[in-house]
Amino acid sequence: MNTIKHLFLFFLLSATAAASSAQTSFDYKGERMTTDARHLLVNDSMTDEKACTFRTVNEALRFAERHARKDTSWTAIYIMPSVYWIDNPDDEEVRQPLPGENTPFAMKVRLDRVRIIGLGERPEDVVLAVNRGQTQGADGNFTMFHFTGSHIEAENITFGNYCNVDLIYNKDARKNRLRRKDAIVQAQIAICNGDHYHLRNCRFISRLNLCPFVGAQNTVFDNCYFECTDDALCGTGVYNRCRFTLFSSKPFYTTDRRRGAVFNDCDLHSKTKGTQYLTKVSGPVTMTGCRWTSDDPALKIEWSKRPDPAHRCIMTGCTLNGKPLDVPQPTEQLPTVLPPFAVRTQTDIVPGGWTLDCHKPKDTMQYDWQADNSRPAWGYAEGVDGAEGSWGLVQLQKGARMMFTPGDESKKVTRQTCRITLDPCKGPGQGFGSATGQYLDICIKFDTRTLTGYGIRFIRTPDYDHAVEVYLVEYSAGTVTRICPPQRCDLFKRGCAVTLTADGTVLSATVSNRNIPETRQELTATMPHANTYGGFHLQHTGSIGASATVVKEIFLK
Repeated sequence: MNTIKHLFLFFLLSATAAASSAQTSFDYKGERMTTDARHLLVNDSMTDEKACTFRTVNEALRFAERHARKDTSWTAIYIMPSVYWIDNPDDEEVRQPLPGENTPFAMKVRLDRVRIIGLGERPEDVVLAVNRGQTQGADGNFTMFHFTGSHIEAENITFGNYCNVDLIYNKDARKNRLRRKDAIVQAQIAICNGDHYHLRNCRFISRLNLCPFVGAQNTVFDNCYFECTDDALCGTGVYNRCRFTLFSSKPFYTTDRRRGAVFNDCDLHSKTKGTQYLTKVSGPVTMTGCRWTSDDPALKIEWSKRPDPAHRCIMTGCTLNGKPLDVPQPTEQLPTVLPPFAVRTQTDIVPGGWTLDCHKPKDTMQYDWQADNSRPAWGYAEGVDGAEGSWGLVQLQKGARMMFTPGDESKKVTRQTCRITLDPCKGPGQGFGSATGQYLDICIKFDTRTLTGYGIRFIRTPDYDHAVEVYLVEYSAGTVTRICPPQRCDLFKRGCAVTLTADGTVLSATVSNRNIPETRQELTATMPHANTYGGFHLQHTGSIGASATVVKEIFLK
């Protein structure tokens, strides 16, 4: 019996010694620590699951998921200084959303009560990185993380989507990486479904749609830093002693309707000229003891372009370039916004009449949207954003199309001219919501029955974020071919005018803008199969609302 006891004691001590030797030791805030199932270490060099030590952040999070408990215990993930790619930046495969979803993620995590802690001296020392965005390595607004869970904390870490920002890692220049493209697209950090998120001494780096842990019911940021453009910040966030560099005029799309976003003792630097707004769509914001600075000495700060007095917006003890800043609570009631006066759908092709319908062209079949002629595609309405105050025909759904068929279709037309004036809602000049097959075609010498003719295309591409690409096209039975080299166009914004002329075998176009009178753009091409048709065709495949275009005037001769 004593022999059995001695053997049991021997095996117990051996197991304990083995477990102890399998642990990894590290220092955190002056305290010597060892790894276990509740204290994981990421060190960029090795994975030893028995030692609860991992080479990647992804492996550590997956381990934490598998070993999650239903009790109230927490898991801490400690990360040694380095750059950790949550998605392989060298993989050329385009990232796609999962079936039934719209957003591609580098990693989806289901976890409660986890702390993610950087072990560097500064948040710049530990970088969690991706480098993909909409149409730039991904089909959709690529996002580093999706967290489902509550009580998530992070400390002393940089979260960066380096799709349109260079990654500079001062501890090791070999880890630097240039951005994918200059054109700024939607490139996101983290979307959450849960409550009680707390981020301390972290950095969040991207441009458009930064999305730093957005979606949680309550998110607190302490001593954090943000770089972003529009539609970027967390609308439920409380920002304490944080710093911001704002590269455009509307860092929030909107904020939580009950409480809104709260800023306490923050520093905000605006690189906008003219007016800096807080929200694109009105929402509550509270700012206390904050310091604004700007590149533009005449900068004006406003809550929103159309602030709603129902939203509590309060500014106390704030400054702009060292001078007192007081943006009052909105009191003026918003004017009544009339809904679009919908134009009845007309799918028939009638000689001497207009066809107003919705159509999905052949070159958009890879994109997930459908033409719906059970509801109007066009309406008479006021534009928004860059086209605010401009009234005309506006698209009510993606794929809006209008065509005119001559009264005498047999009449041979050798020369035709069209002049059209447009007010795109996208103010900076990118024209459309994203570079996902979103364009505007304007065509003459057109047969509306066979979809054959010639025209001009304005299209958003991944190459530009404040401009579109423009070129001349041939339609042949609905198949579109480019017939001249593409050009960058900076004129496709409010005040745009297009003159399109077909004469003999030559197609020419002039693009101008009444607000940029010193600039004109000319395009010319030979029509490969000159015809004698006399119809007109306009096809819009862009998103609606803030990405629509107001059609002001069409003149056909």
